[in-house]
Amino acid sequence: MGKNILFFGGSFDPVHIGHLILARDAMETFNYQKVVFIPTYISPFKVKTGHRADAKDRLKMLQLALSGVDYFEIEPYEILKGGVSYTLQTAQYLKQKHNLEKVHWLMGDDTFLKFHKWYSFKELLKILLPVVLLRNSTEREVVNYAKATLGLSPEGLKIFKSRRLEISSTEIRNRLKEGKDIRFMVPDKVYSYIRERNLYKT
Repeated sequence: MGKNILFFGGSFDPVHIGHLILARDAMETFNYQKVVFIPTYISPFKVKTGHRADAKDRLKMLQLALSGVDYFEIEPYEILKGGVSYTLQTAQYLKQKHNLEKVHWLMGDDTFLKFHKWYSFKELLKILLPVVLLRNSTEREVVNYAKATLGLSPEGLKIFKSRRLEISSTEIRNRLKEGKDIRFMVPDKVYSYIRERNLYKT
């Protein structure tokens, strides 16, 4: 069987320290060997609005953020594939590539509680194991939703609490648009890249 890997998909628009700390906390909580970040090309939920930075810039910022961290990697599958990024297709690819029984996928409770809106979610849950960070919901709420709405038993997911970091990509983009400083919210190399590329100013 394949390695003990945690996958973390998202827009990362831009990647920030909250993403990195959350990923490390989840890895340490469940003793994963590494976390693989998967930047989306176009989220199914953002087909109309799109992402603020293009895929090339978001991938480059991830590369800068994760540089030198041996337990973090990037899987560019969705960006190289292009088009709308459906997690089902990505999970099928990862399962085969890494010889996995289940693809362990990191997400916040807010994302998990909308899982029934994901493309072919029932098919997806056959090969994907959600690793859910409790932020705004209780463990009981998550377990009840999993059972009642998704038909998923408690053994079909992992739930954990982590430190609370009130940082979001939306806040960072808004601060940049308003001309405010974003240092300390993103890694230094990402900060420099955003300035050099003049990203998120409009």
